[in-house]
Amino acid sequence: GLWAKEDLDKINEVCKLECVKRKIEPTKLNIYKQFLNRVRTHLHIIMCMSPMGEEFRTRLRMFPALVNCCTIDWFKPWPSDALSAVANRKLQSDCAAVVDMFVYIHQSVEKKALQFAQIMNRHSYVTPTSYLELLKIYSILYKMKQSEICDVRDKLSNGVAKLESAGQDVAALQTKLRDMQPVLQKTQTEVEQMMITIATDKEQAAKEEAVVSAQEQEASAKAAECAEIKADAENDLAKALPALEAATSCLKELKKSDIDEVKAFKNPGPGVRLTMEVACQLLGVAPVKKKDPQTLKKFDDYWEAAQKTILSDAKKFLETLVTFDKDSMTEKMIKKIDPYIKDPAYTVEEIEKASKACRAICMWSHAMHTYYFVARDVEPKRQKLAQATATLEVVNKQLNDAKASLQRVMDKLAELQSKYDAAVAEKERLAHEVKMCSVKLERAEKLIGGLGGEKIRWTQSVENLNQQLENVTGDVVLSSGAIAYVGAFTSDYRLELYQEWRAEMTRKQLRYTPDCDVVNTCGKQVQIRNWNICGLPTDTLSTENGIILDMTQRWPLMIDPQNQASRFIKKLAESSAVNGFDCVKINDGKAFTRALENGIRFGKWIIVEGVQETLDPQLEPVLQKAIFSLKGQLHIKLGDNTIPYNDQFRLYLITSLPNPHYPPELQVKVTLLNFTVTPNGLQDQMLGLVVAKEAPELQQKKNELVISSAAMKKQLQEIEDQILALLKESKGDILEDENLINVLSEAKKTAQEINAKVAEQEIVESEIDEARAGYVPVAFRASILYFCVADLSPIDPMYQFSLQWFVALFEKGIDDAPNSDELAVRLKNINDFFTSVLYCSVCRSLFEKHKLLFSFLLTVNILRGENKIDLNEYRYLVQVGHAPKRELENPAKDWLDENTWKRVLALENLDIFSGFIDAFTANLSLFKTYYDSVIPYKEAVPEEWDAKLTRFQKLIVLRALRPDKMNGALQQFISHEIGEQFIEAPPFDLSTTFEISTPQTPLVFILSSGADPYQDLLKFAAEQNEMDRLLSISL
Repeated sequence: GLWAKEDLDKINEVCKLECVKRKIEPTKLNIYKQFLNRVRTHLHIIMCMSPMGEEFRTRLRMFPALVNCCTIDWFKPWPSDALSAVANRKLQSDCAAVVDMFVYIHQSVEKKALQFAQIMNRHSYVTPTSYLELLKIYSILYKMKQSEICDVRDKLSNGVAKLESAGQDVAALQTKLRDMQPVLQKTQTEVEQMMITIATDKEQAAKEEAVVSAQEQEASAKAAECAEIKADAENDLAKALPALEAATSCLKELKKSDIDEVKAFKNPGPGVRLTMEVACQLLGVAPVKKKDPQTLKKFDDYWEAAQKTILSDAKKFLETLVTFDKDSMTEKMIKKIDPYIKDPAYTVEEIEKASKACRAICMWSHAMHTYYFVARDVEPKRQKLAQATATLEVVNKQLNDAKASLQRVMDKLAELQSKYDAAVAEKERLAHEVKMCSVKLERAEKLIGGLGGEKIRWTQSVENLNQQLENVTGDVVLSSGAIAYVGAFTSDYRLELYQEWRAEMTRKQLRYTPDCDVVNTCGKQVQIRNWNICGLPTDTLSTENGIILDMTQRWPLMIDPQNQASRFIKKLAESSAVNGFDCVKINDGKAFTRALENGIRFGKWIIVEGVQETLDPQLEPVLQKAIFSLKGQLHIKLGDNTIPYNDQFRLYLITSLPNPHYPPELQVKVTLLNFTVTPNGLQDQMLGLVVAKEAPELQQKKNELVISSAAMKKQLQEIEDQILALLKESKGDILEDENLINVLSEAKKTAQEINAKVAEQEIVESEIDEARAGYVPVAFRASILYFCVADLSPIDPMYQFSLQWFVALFEKGIDDAPNSDELAVRLKNINDFFTSVLYCSVCRSLFEKHKLLFSFLLTVNILRGENKIDLNEYRYLVQVGHAPKRELENPAKDWLDENTWKRVLALENLDIFSGFIDAFTANLSLFKTYYDSVIPYKEAVPEEWDAKLTRFQKLIVLRALRPDKMNGALQQFISHEIGEQFIEAPPFDLSTTFEISTPQTPLVFILSSGADPYQDLLKFAAEQNEMDRLLSISL
């Protein structure tokens, strides 16, 4: 079943050719043998395994071929050259000191990790992957930090420049205002003089305007009269005009041929003759005198005269008729034609019968006749119109002269008005400038007065930021190393690493800020305060962990035996997780997988608790961040499912194991963070608990102040950012932007109000802290006692005491301790009572052989807290194998063995025992008695040393001479220092144990062979009248 049919066919086809080439019969067996030969020749298998832990050893035992049939290539840590080459290629940095520092950081952490494992039995592995992560973090952090510093510096520099500009403008504005005042006064005087002149001219112009107005009225009346006369005459003329126009129109219709036709008449009819006679008389053509043959009288013949004159040139005749000066007709002419006009034979209708041309001439003559009489009637009116027109011309001339005179006055007045307006405009301009100068001065004073104090701080901040910018490389190098490497270390080891790194940067001449660390470089106070409100302890280790948690590129795995990190992350998620969060156990099976899928899909925070020393394999792509793009959207593969990836997704892994041992292959995929409680952090928590119990209103006020102060300081930062942003965005003269000045003023006013409140709160908080400080001895003792209990776990794995249990016991101890009105007495009562309660509670869980050791730990730690025991002396007491600084011959070989003598010589390694060897040699008999005594710790030592040495230091002497008698000496020491009750373990009392238990904390009996507390339990139930509620269930 190893091969599919298609695969077998392909194998047979290829390997059959091999058989043919080798001249082997191509049977199935031979073909398969050829296939195996090909596999042996060409197949290469590479197996990568971590040598850490038991898994590798187990595999080697189970599969010996891994050793016997494989070539083992053991990869050693990268050498310095390899580390340098990788750093140079990744960073492409010109600074050799930076690369050298990364090499040094990596190697120093390797050494510190070995020391950490040897001394603390805690394992932190440093691999090449960790080094690559270091380089990646440096690249990101350096750009981010440099950009952040430059942005803030530029904003502050711009703010300082704006304020300096405003300050310079103040002096210029004051000078300008001083110079403009006399000019403004002079202009004001000129304007007033002009107003007087203009008033006089206006008065003169008003008089002339009145005269002109009268003349205009007269001229208007004359013009109206002329118009009336003219209209009357025109109305009369209008009566003759239609006939005249009709005649003129008819004449224009005549042609030269029409006239020539009339001329051609040999014997014209009466109508033609009448027409010619009238035409000749109007045109002044004299008739031809002829005799009448019948009467022999002479008569006037106008026809012949007409033929010779007016008809001789038809075209001229027509023009003469059209252009005839009708106004030149005389009464004589009219009298001559009057009979003709009245003659019935000389009507237009009658004449039209004779000739078309004569009809037009007839119409013309009738029109001339009519026009004459109309014109005669109109003539007086014309004369009157002419007289009126002449008078009007005179009046108009006078009017024009008056108007011209008025215009000159008005022009002068306009010129004066223009000058006046210009002067007023100049005065207003100057007044506006003066006003603007005053307003700008006021705004400048408001701006400088409001932000003047900030200028000094901003200037100093700019200098500090420039210094930070110069030191940013060294600071970021150290911070990158901290983020990449120190998460698993305790605070002491971290401080040692920081000191080593700073010393190395000094040797490499790489600039850095003195005492720089990850908190100073990457910490933001507003953000840290928010973390503290969410439950992050205030000690340096926890703050560093918060920053590493925020800055790291890998998902965090937090070592959290006291559940501090769990509470902090949950509280932080409540306020910061945009899409919510889910908290699951890693062993929840399908519920865990479903929560993880939903978190990735919907961008939730996933908090995974209960992590052991191995992780679920399905987390592998999530830890590796194996994200890929599919159809334009980010996806990740989880098991067999491909899930859309939301970039709001966060993963937090939390283990409650106090000292987990994670293999290197897991540590390189996560950021390991040690959230184990520290003495300072625990003391702060205990102080909050005891104050909440003893003075709840004080603790409540303290908590409210912390939250309020954090919010106001955040608001202050936002206001300063707003002010700097407005100053940066302002264009041109900032003093001209009234809205901006008002906004800045309001912002600064708000900031000042908040600062005042912050100052008040700081005073109140200081008073509260001072009041809370009275309870510090109790918190300090509680912190010491917890770590005494926590230090028992290396002695026996069963000795595990949770912080929650300790806190519950501490609160109960506070409640049950004897009361007192005096604070000092009350605190002493709490310390003594809780120490006793804790001792009794812990002793119930200890083996008999360890109870004295616990009492000694309590005593030593309490005395160390009171600075009564030197740490070096304590280490000397509990450690063995101290080598003496000098070798001397044993002066008492008969009763003192060589090993004991060496221990005595080694005493002078401690400063307090300087000269002890000489005293020992000089008092051999006294020390022999001490050595031989059954209870040597009660024997005397030389008087000077008896007075010089403390009880603890005398234990060191006993440890050197009679280590077999230490138990009795320790009991005496404990009894003297903290009380006899701490050397007598309390007998088991079920009723007392029941009192300190709760429904949530059951009593567990760990029994040795033959022990059976069941009867005691029945008896206790009967005493409590609870027999009816006692149930026995066998597991």
